[in-house]
Amino acid sequence: MENTFYLSLGANLGAQGETLREAIRRLSVLPRTQLVAVSSFYRTAPWGKKDQPDFLNAACSLRTSLEPMELLHACQEIEQQLGRVRHEHWGARTCDIDLLCTNHHLVMDTDELKLPHPYLTERAFVLVPLAEIAPRLKIDGRTAAVWRDSMVQQDYRLSDELSEPYPLSLIACIGADRGIGKDGQLLFDEPEDKAFFREKTMGGVVIMGRRTMAQLPDGAPLPGRTNIILSRTLADEAAVDLRARGFLLCGDIMSLWQKLGQLQSRAEKPRKLWVIGGESIYQLLLPYCREAWVTEVAAQRPADCFLPELTGMELRERQACPEQPQLTFCRYGRPAAGC
Repeated sequence: MENTFYLSLGANLGAQGETLREAIRRLSVLPRTQLVAVSSFYRTAPWGKKDQPDFLNAACSLRTSLEPMELLHACQEIEQQLGRVRHEHWGARTCDIDLLCTNHHLVMDTDELKLPHPYLTERAFVLVPLAEIAPRLKIDGRTAAVWRDSMVQQDYRLSDELSEPYPLSLIACIGADRGIGKDGQLLFDEPEDKAFFREKTMGGVVIMGRRTMAQLPDGAPLPGRTNIILSRTLADEAAVDLRARGFLLCGDIMSLWQKLGQLQSRAEKPRKLWVIGGESIYQLLLPYCREAWVTEVAAQRPADCFLPELTGMELRERQACPEQPQLTFCRYGRPAAGC
């Protein structure tokens, strides 16, 4: 029998946001399971044992035919893979995943698993994200939203952290051997591909490496988009110059997540986050991409940079360019990525 399970996730050690996103990614690929929804991330004060750092918390829902104990053990395995060690009750932890309840109001009471979760209606850090993704879910005769609104005030606030497990999109133009560049220059300069790139990325955020930035016209940011350079090797003078030109800079992937979270939280509506190259940036960020838009050119030229294989993605769309027969626009996506 298939059930929708509602889960609570939390962390207050290490790189909390990326740990929770990785936990959600691993939940989404469990056998016979589909990720349905993910809440925003919330910063909350510790509950029970208060002499510890604040938590980052979220909720998600999974549609699965796994038995409850199978799902529980899978969640415990993910916790262990992400570094959780159970030293003390309600203590600090790298990752915590709790089964809360199901859409069919399944009741269980064993030493290992109790459903609904016994503290479900007492904790803001559980109810607030749960009510965000399932406000009409019934718990003991009341909806999650009503339980949330009737709680005694507890300390929580919406976090800037990105909660989507695969927040990025990739876009590239490749030759027959997946080549994208040679000697610091793009292999192809097709007007139809440039128009396609502009249409897709306009109004969004584009993330690039230092060499890709050097290929931009006049070294200026792409207009109509927020331009981020991800590089560990920029000298101080170069960084000052690039900021003056209008680029945003990130020295590592964790600072990139923080910057993207801040940008999204300030926007009126979420913007598309595009990875535009080069090879090392594609390799680094591909595991966090939900989709890839790839222009395939039916030609092969000498290349020293290549698009990595789109591992974990499958072809969703394939459309020939009517104006230029040697171009094909393709869209790849992750199966059952969910929410």
